Amino acid sequence: MTLIFGQRMVRISDGMQGVVAQDGPELRIAYTDRGEERLAGKAEKWTPDELVPGPLQPAERFLIAATCDRALRAYECNEPHKYWETIPLTYRAYDEGLMDVIDEYLIRRETLPAG
Repeated sequence: MTLIFGQRMVRISDGMQGVVAQDGPELRIAYTDRGEERLAGKAEKWTPDELVPGPLQPAERFLIAATCDRALRAYECNEPHKYWETIPLTYRAYDEGLMDVIDEYLIRRETLPAG
């Protein structure tokens, strides 16, 4: 297995989490055990800790669509895009069709095969 600097790893035997770090000229897996940083032994078996995103909740899909809608309104109406402001769940759409298309896409995307 090829190690990639910064890649998250998990030890197969007990689920300990670590990360690939530089140790001199070589890459090693570093992990924290009882407050001390340690380097994994070369005989230990580790596997990449890949995060698999779960399905989005309806409120999460709404916030994604509303963010896109606000950006569109800002560009078309020549208004500042206040991306730092929290979007309330009572947000009224500028372009409801855009929000519907984004929501439908996000729902369909969850059912598509990975890759």
